[in-house]
Amino acid sequence: MFCKRAGIEPTIGYLKSDYRLFRNFYKGVKGDAVNVLLAAAAYNFKRAMRVLLWLIKRISVNFDFTNFTLKYSF
Repeated sequence: MFCKRAGIEPTIGYLKSDYRLFRNFYKGVKGDAVNVLLAAAAYNFKRAMRVLLWLIKRISVNFDFTNFTLKYSF
């Protein structure tokens, strides 16, 4: 049971430090939920953009190996 918590704690710490989760900026219980959802959405969006960038780089490398210029690929 403690292994799951040990895996989640770094992510929560990262959200607190980088996504301003250390302080609640909204009022009430709904504000707490909104604050957490916005921080989690920003975290997931950043991860998705990182994967998309990796995919674009991978595609461009494959085109480079086949002597196909990027000018005609997009």
